[in-house]
Amino acid sequence: MSTEKLTKSQQERVADKYSKMCDYYAHLLATCHTAVKSNKILAALDPMGQKTSATTLFIRVCSRMDASEATKQTAEQMIKLSEKSITNLSESA
Repeated sequence: MSTEKLTKSQQERVADKYSKMCDYYAHLLATCHTAVKSNKILAALDPMGQKTSATTLFIRVCSRMDASEATKQTAEQMIKLSEKSITNLSESA
């Protein structure tokens, strides 16, 4: 009987769990760098200024996505509450 490794190493588990998310954020950061380089004013900055601008843009985009997701979740919760209220009212009538 062979003794096969049944569980993955911690490094493998972390890679499985987070690699797609890291790829997504890396792509987003690359998009921010491309946007800075294609912007006439920001492209005139020195390399450190361009890097700072791209990082700032990345942070703002992530923040907006988080806010958008929170708004969506709030809306979904409100819809569920109203559906629950309608159900309760119809059952009590």
